[in-house]
Amino acid sequence: MTDKQPKTTYRPHRRGTKTRWLWLPSLMFGDGVAVSVLVLTMVMLRRMGLDTADTALAIALLSLPVLLRPLFEMVVTHFWGTTKVWILSTQFISALSLAAVAFTLHTSSWLLGTVCFMPFFVCSSVFYNIALHRFYIDTSQGLHLSQGVHLSQVHQQDPTPQQDTMVRWCDGEMVTLHSSTPQHHNTTTSIMALLFGCGVMMMIAGNMEVVTRNIRYSWSLVFYVMAGVELFLWLWHTIFLPGGTHGYAKPKPTMGLHRGEFRISLRRMLKRKDDITALTFFVLFLLPETLLALTAPLFLIAKPHNGGLGLSPQEFAFTQGTIAIIAIALGYTLGGKAIKKHGLRRWLLPSALLLAVPGAALLFLSYNTAAPLSIVAAALAAGHAALGFALSMVKQVVVRFTRNMPDNTLRHAIARTLIATPFVIVGSLASLMLTIADYQHIFQLATELAVVPLIVSVFCLYLTHRQPQAE
Repeated sequence: MTDKQPKTTYRPHRRGTKTRWLWLPSLMFGDGVAVSVLVLTMVMLRRMGLDTADTALAIALLSLPVLLRPLFEMVVTHFWGTTKVWILSTQFISALSLAAVAFTLHTSSWLLGTVCFMPFFVCSSVFYNIALHRFYIDTSQGLHLSQGVHLSQVHQQDPTPQQDTMVRWCDGEMVTLHSSTPQHHNTTTSIMALLFGCGVMMMIAGNMEVVTRNIRYSWSLVFYVMAGVELFLWLWHTIFLPGGTHGYAKPKPTMGLHRGEFRISLRRMLKRKDDITALTFFVLFLLPETLLALTAPLFLIAKPHNGGLGLSPQEFAFTQGTIAIIAIALGYTLGGKAIKKHGLRRWLLPSALLLAVPGAALLFLSYNTAAPLSIVAAALAAGHAALGFALSMVKQVVVRFTRNMPDNTLRHAIARTLIATPFVIVGSLASLMLTIADYQHIFQLATELAVVPLIVSVFCLYLTHRQPQAE
C-alpha cells in the first residue's frame, strides 16, 4: 500500500468476503501464538538451567524489535507487491525460526541457537501483526484519508485544539471495530491461541519431562510442534487467504510514514498539550505491571529456597497459562462493557486503583510460598482480572488517540511502541534487581508504584475537565 498506487474506489474481495470465516480466525490465532511462544521461551530457558537474571534479560532483549514498530510500518508502506505475501512470508520465517530453535536444543549450543534464531521469530511476528491490521481488519477511523492525502493538506483537515485527542478519549463514546470483523471474535481467537501455547503446550512439556526424563528432548518437541502450527497456518493461508495489490480491509492512512513526513508529524504531535498528555499516559499508566511482566512468571517457577513458589510446568500451565489468561480476558471484557455503558471518564480512576491488585496478590504469595495451588490460582486470577480491566482502558485511549486523525496509522504505531517501551526497559532492569533484591521487595515496589497511574489518571481527568470550559 503506497501513495504511488492509482486512486481507485475501494472494492472488497468477493472471495474474501464469502470465505472470511475460513481465514480471519486463523489470522488472529497466528497473532496470539507470538506471545505464547515468548512465554514458552522464558520457561524453557529456566528449565534448561539459565539463571533467573539472565532469563529476564534475554526475554527483554528479545522484545526489542517491538520498539521498532514505526520503522516496520514504513517498510510495509513502501513495499511493492501483494498484501498476501506479508502474511505468508512472516509465517514461513516464524516456522523456520522455531524449527531451528528446536533443533539446537539437542546440542550444547542451545543457548546460542536460541539467541540467534528467536529474534527472527520476533521480527516476523511484528511484521505479521502490522500486515494483519493494515490489510485484513477494518476499523472505524472516522476520516478515510488514505486516498492521496499529503502532509501539506493537514492544516485544512486538522481538528481544532478543543476537539483534539484528550477531549475525544474522555467524552464517553465507545469505538468498535467495523461490523465485518467483530471485535469479540478476534479477541476470542487470540485467547484460544494463548490458552493453546501457555496452557496446553506448557502442560505437554511438563508431562514429557516426567515421561522421558529428558528436559532437552521435551522442550525440543514442544518447539517442533509450535513450528508445525506456524507451517500449518502458512499452508492454510496459502489456499484461503485473499491477496492482491489492495488489502481486504479498507485502505489505512499512511501519512507520516513516508520520507520526510515522520519528523513533521512527530513535531506536530509534540506541540499539542493533549497529545503530550496522551503519550505520557501510554508510558506511565502500566508502570506497575512493567515490573511484574517478567518477574511474576519467574517467581512462580523459582525454587522455594530461592524465594519462589516452585511450580512445575504442569502447575504453571494451569495457573498462569489457563486461569490467569481466562481472568484477564474476563476483566478486559468487563472493562469494555463498563466503558460502553458509563464512558471512559468514570472508570479511568478505578482502573488505576486496580493496578495495585496484581502486585498485592504476588506480594501475598511471596509471604506464603507454601500456599496450596487453589490459593495461588485465586490470587493470580484476581490480579489478572484487575489487569485486564485496566488494559481495556488503555485500549480505548489508544483508539481515541488515533481516531479522526489523518496520521492515525502512525499514531497507532507510536502508541503501541510507547506502551511497550517501559516493559523492555524495566524488564532489563529487573534482571539486575533480581540479583540484589528478593521477590518480596520487588513485588512491594510494584504495589507502591501503583500511585503513578493514579496520578496520571487524575492529571488527565483534570485537563479534560478544563478544556471543555475553555471552549
